[in-house]
Amino acid sequence: MPNVDVLVVGAGPAGAVAAWQAKQAAPELDVVLLERDRAVGAPVRCAEGVGDAGLREFANPDGADWVSRRVTDVILEAPDDTQVVLADCGLGWILDRTRFDAFLAAEAASVGADVLVGGEAIGMSRNGDDRWHVRVKQRGTDEVYRARVVIGADGVETMVGRWAGLDTRVPSRDMESCAQYVLQGIDFNPDAIYLQFSNAIAPGGYAWIFPKGVGVANVGLGLVALKTDGRNARQYLDAWIARRFPNGARTGYTVGGVIVHTTIKKTYADGVLVAGDAAHMINPLSGGGINNAMKAGRLAGCTAAAAIREGDTSERRLSAYHTAWMNLLGEDHLKYYRLKQALEHMDDAFLNSLARTVNKVAREKRTLGRVMTHALIKHPQLIPVVARFFV
Repeated sequence: MPNVDVLVVGAGPAGAVAAWQAKQAAPELDVVLLERDRAVGAPVRCAEGVGDAGLREFANPDGADWVSRRVTDVILEAPDDTQVVLADCGLGWILDRTRFDAFLAAEAASVGADVLVGGEAIGMSRNGDDRWHVRVKQRGTDEVYRARVVIGADGVETMVGRWAGLDTRVPSRDMESCAQYVLQGIDFNPDAIYLQFSNAIAPGGYAWIFPKGVGVANVGLGLVALKTDGRNARQYLDAWIARRFPNGARTGYTVGGVIVHTTIKKTYADGVLVAGDAAHMINPLSGGGINNAMKAGRLAGCTAAAAIREGDTSERRLSAYHTAWMNLLGEDHLKYYRLKQALEHMDDAFLNSLARTVNKVAREKRTLGRVMTHALIKHPQLIPVVARFFV
């Protein structure tokens, strides 16, 4: 049985950064990054958009081969297709996740972490000693890794968290089903992302267009199944695309789930940390999670390395990770979640009216804050909720 110091399960952004940062913080440790799929970064299960500032904490996107598109504009769309072009939205990027995830894993390997692809964790137990015994199935054989700390970065369906006894359940109202195509030959502004809100188009969520190039984009939507008329996410998406881009060529397709809840109440146990989607570290308002995942991975990797060096991987010691995350972003996500709940009360007629009202404001003054101000004027019952958000 191989003895390792840190075993990271899942080589997405959270896992790759966790392995990278753990090894960089303590080069003497044996760090293994385990990926279930045969290639890091595939298949792609997201819209691939990130903000500039968060991304630059980990990598420089300027001229990088893992960038698909630089984005400068945000366009909100009402249910009746009225467009609101926002001002002062900042810079963003659409990644090529296949290349980007591979880049992060390569960074982990460059500092000495071992990257194993095609290896699936299929069980985990303590067995009475101070290490976790993790069963890994690889190329048809089982092997057991004895790890001092296991970092679970294994996505929304996390098993590491469950094996460690953590409560990773998600209320059905806070799980969005998503479907997305890569569409070619469509007409849109390639420097902008589009977000359309409508209970008829994407009940409980929104539809998006994220450019990957001129005439090429990730086009998808997320919805809450409890609010639908019985159709699934792909059926809603097919109907939307048939209206918006009837001549677009569908060259890629993916489905998945996005958790729009708050961070789980406990992200640690004896010798275990969970990070990224596995810990529900997603912005519950936007559904964005890539930059969040990398920030969580950095915290997890550094916490694990420090705990091992101190000879204390107990639950009490590792709880510092959860505290650091909540101070960094977790508390903000609680506020975003409350705001999300308030916005659910806005129907399509109101959203259409709001878009027309906001468009009367000069374009250079048409910020997201002004959109919210007009919403509050028309929906004063939201004021107490939004006030709590900003306090």
